[in-house]
Amino acid sequence: MGGEMNMKKRLLETKPDCRDYPFLDPDILAQRLLDMADIGKTENGGVTRFVYSEEELKAKELFRSWMEQAGLTVRKDDVGNLYGRLEGTNPDLPAVWTGSHLDTVPDGGAFDGALGCISSLMAVEAVIEEQGRLTHPVEVVVFIDEEGSRFGGGLLGSRMAMGEVTKEDLFQMRDDYDTTAAEAMKRCGHTPNKLKHCLVPPESIEAFLEVHVEQGKQLEQTDGSVGIVHGIAGPSWLEITLKGETDHAGNTPMDMRRDAAAAAAEIMTAVEAIPAGYSSTAVATIGKLTLTPNGSNVIAGRADLIVDIRDIEEDTRDAMIRHIEQTVLDIAEKRNVESETLLQVRIPPVPVPEWLQHRMESAAQMLGLPYQYLASGAGHDAMILGRYVPSGMIFVPSVEGRSHSPEEFTELKDCLDGTALLLETLKTVGG
Repeated sequence: MGGEMNMKKRLLETKPDCRDYPFLDPDILAQRLLDMADIGKTENGGVTRFVYSEEELKAKELFRSWMEQAGLTVRKDDVGNLYGRLEGTNPDLPAVWTGSHLDTVPDGGAFDGALGCISSLMAVEAVIEEQGRLTHPVEVVVFIDEEGSRFGGGLLGSRMAMGEVTKEDLFQMRDDYDTTAAEAMKRCGHTPNKLKHCLVPPESIEAFLEVHVEQGKQLEQTDGSVGIVHGIAGPSWLEITLKGETDHAGNTPMDMRRDAAAAAAEIMTAVEAIPAGYSSTAVATIGKLTLTPNGSNVIAGRADLIVDIRDIEEDTRDAMIRHIEQTVLDIAEKRNVESETLLQVRIPPVPVPEWLQHRMESAAQMLGLPYQYLASGAGHDAMILGRYVPSGMIFVPSVEGRSHSPEEFTELKDCLDGTALLLETLKTVGG
């Protein structure tokens, strides 16, 4: 209860700073965020909603009730993706999609995903109240399992909608309790054998728009109200294995060691400096390191690392991969350890079409919102949709850049600004 009250108090503190947007009510926005945060609430104020869990199903049912109350035609596909459609004056035109996800990481925040879904619904409700409908149909989409917290991988709902997942994949994916994704789907009344019924032809989609918390500090530090995403970085995971020699820490002279841990440390320091030589949007992170035998008085005979390498330009990202691979070889040779590298994941970056960026920029200027162009370093459903249809993202500030934690927070005024920008962009794209 304390976490919920604290979130409510913080949200309402900035209500006096909210701009006055016709057809957008900050009280409704705040209450929906609070209602959604209450589902899967953890003891320390976080939120846990895994795909195909009781909490996720409850969250989708609540959201479904909101869409039905708005007058949308609601359907759920055979894997659990949720759609709410507002018909257009020309129903034969492709639909404009807008939405996000309701699942979370373990003990995550109340805004990641949920804000994108709620802002999309409120934008469509505003369209209905203001003018009834657009020329194009509009669909509010709630994708399942964006985070990948239960079965790994992530972006499952959007990938299934675009035909990137097979039935066999669902029988291979397992959670920590050895339950397959297919089994979990069946328990929730879904049908993995009808995966083809979930496919959506790209030609039936005019564009996809997603509002999301920035999950970084750039907007907050520059006093920007909104961020217009110009590209979504493509992640690559490079696995590095170093093999030295396990020896006693006390009896082996420093100049006679083949220390895999020391080689790993030098590689980590070198990798940290590499992105700056390529672009301002390039990043490289070693977040996983395993030492063997991992004893306090034993020289490590083996080190396993994974480097996460990202940029919004594929050529730059791939050049960094080659640079890091060569760096590993050079350091391993110098330290007399063996090295192997394996590229585990390589996902292409997704640029946002310039015409869509310009629509968002024009809308921000019309609303008088301070904005800046940003790259998205994180993966989103818009990254999957962007491979097939024009896709754009709107970022709103994250307080202190916190995300994927109970401390994740975005002020109500910023949530409302992002919703207003989505609304105006939706109107220009949907006609």
